[in-house]
Formats: sequence, C-alpha cells, structure tokens
Amino acid sequence: MARINLLDWREELRQERNKEFWITFALMIVLAGLIWFLVNQVMADRIEKQDDRISKLNTEIGVLQKQTQEIEKLKKEKEELIKRMDLITDLQQSRPEVVRMFDELVRVTPEGINLATWKRSETVAGKKQTLKYKLVFSGQGETNPRISEFMRKMDSSERLQTSALKDVQKQTKGLPAQNFTLEAKQVIPGQEKSEGGK
Repeated sequence: MARINLLDWREELRQERNKEFWITFALMIVLAGLIWFLVNQVMADRIEKQDDRISKLNTEIGVLQKQTQEIEKLKKEKEELIKRMDLITDLQQSRPEVVRMFDELVRVTPEGINLATWKRSETVAGKKQTLKYKLVFSGQGETNPRISEFMRKMDSSERLQTSALKDVQKQTKGLPAQNFTLEAKQVIPGQEKSEGGK
C-alpha cells in the first residue's frame, strides 16, 4: 500500500483559513471604523446644526428681552406722565376754586364770628390721585349758637363742609366770646360726584 502524506495539504489549508480569517478580521475592523467615522460625522453635523439653532434662538431671546425691558420702561414713563398730567389738571381746576372758596366763606360766615387764621393743606386721595383740601379755621364767636350757625351754614354750602369742631374755649379777657378751632374740607362739586359714582 502506498503511503500518502496529507500533512502538507492540511497545513496549507490551515494557513489559507488563517489568512482568510485575518483578512476578514481586517476588513471588519476597516468596515467598523468606516461606520464609526460616518456615524460620528453625521452626529457632529447634527450637533453643529443644533448649536447654530440654539445660538440663533439665544440672540433672538436677547433681542426680545431688550425689547420687553424697553416696553416696561416706556409703560412706567407713561404711567408717571399720566399721573403728572392728572395732577396738573387737578391743580389747574383747583386754581379758581380758591377764589370760589373765599367767596363761599364770606357767604357762610354769620355776624358774630371773627376768623383769625385758617390753614389749607393738600392731601392726595383715591386711585386716580385726586387732590383734596383740608381746612382748619380758628377764630372767635360771640356765643356757642353763633358757632353752631357757622357750622350749619358751612354744611349747607356747596364748596365747604365741616369735619369736626376741635376746640371751644371761653375767652377770659375782654369781651365775652368763645375761641374755637374748626376742621373742614373744601368740596369741589364735579369731582365729588364723579368719585362717588365710581
């Protein structure tokens, strides 16, 4: 029987399979590297586009924030101007009221009442910030009924209204008289009705 040596053939087959394995392994590494590179490029491109969008949005948000700040500033300036205009309007309307109040005061002061001093102070009231005027009269009355008559006439007046009789003292020197201090307020007819209706 003839002897056949199969070792060389097996060795060659093993070397060939080993060679195919390393070639396939190298191709798989190259293919994996190529896929990783492509995926990385695509993701980097998307990230770059997203970063561009975010930067554009941030600049737009910055512009809008500046605009809203300017709008808020303009609103505050507008409110201040409206308050000033209302105050100026009230002052212009109250200018002739002083003359009318003096005229009314002459009408309501009865005989036997001597007014020594009076003070007028402004107070701001209401949401619309309208001016109100507080009046404090001090003087002498011949008798208590004269002071009461003065208060009644003032209450029936269109422009004056009593608040409180603060102090009544009998004068000890000279003619018999009553010293008094009376608080009142100046009424502006149109203003009171418009505020009462609100």
